[in-house]
Amino acid sequence: MHRAHVQTGGRYPVLRALGILSMVGALGIVLMGLYWIGWSLFAAPANMRDRLGLAAAFLVATFVLTVATLAFAELIKLMIDVEHNTRITSMGGAPAAGNGSAVVTEADGRINRIAEIDEESAEAALLRGH
Repeated sequence: MHRAHVQTGGRYPVLRALGILSMVGALGIVLMGLYWIGWSLFAAPANMRDRLGLAAAFLVATFVLTVATLAFAELIKLMIDVEHNTRITSMGGAPAAGNGSAVVTEADGRINRIAEIDEESAEAALLRGH
């Protein structure tokens, strides 16, 4: 059942699409910000002092909007990861250290639980489009 689910694009395709669109939107915000900074420096109907102030305001606005948009994408990925971790833990798929079901890979008894994870991270899924 897991393989068929992964082949169909994974859980929450709308959230993944929103995450991807918000990353693309952040790029659009940067490009528009650069346009308006250039306009304010070279074509705004004002003296150079006012142009520099306007360019600084556009620079700050571009930075804040880009960071906010990327934070929204990270929040979506975080929600998907929290849901995934909660689901795996409730199904008993994530062994706790010391209960005997963890994978021991070293001779000194160190536990490697990462080897049991077979799904990709939310970041990789967003970039691959899954």
